[in-house]
Amino acid sequence: MEEEEVEVPYIDIDMPQDDNSNYEKVEQNIMVEAEVTDKEHELDIKEIRAGGSTLYVISQLEEKSTSIGDKKLRVSDQVSLNAPDNLNVKHYIVGERPDRVFNSRYKYFNSMSEATNAIKDTKVIYSNN
Repeated sequence: MEEEEVEVPYIDIDMPQDDNSNYEKVEQNIMVEAEVTDKEHELDIKEIRAGGSTLYVISQLEEKSTSIGDKKLRVSDQVSLNAPDNLNVKHYIVGERPDRVFNSRYKYFNSMSEATNAIKDTKVIYSNN
C-alpha cells in the first residue's frame, strides 16, 4: 500500500454560545473516508459549516481515470480543529456513493448546491473551493 504525506489544514473555531456558556476548546481531527473499487478516486473536504452545536463537513468524491482493477482502495481527507469538544459532526459527500458497505456512514448528494440547500441556516467557517 502506498502512503502519501500531506499537509492538514488547521482551523480555530468560535461557536455561537449562550452568554452564560463557558466552553473549553480542544484540538480534534475531523476525518472523512470512502472505500472505492474499479478506479482511483480523490476525496477532499470542500467546506465546513456551523449551525448551533453542529458542524457540517461537506466533501467531494471524484473518480479519476486510473484503474485499480479488482482491488479496493480507501481514500480520505482530514482537517484539524481547535473547537469545543461537545460539537456534533455530520458528514455530507458530493458524488456518487461507491457500492461498498463501508460507505453507508455518510449522506451522499449529487451536487454541491443540493448539499448546501440541505443546511441553509449555517455559517461557512472553512472553504477549500
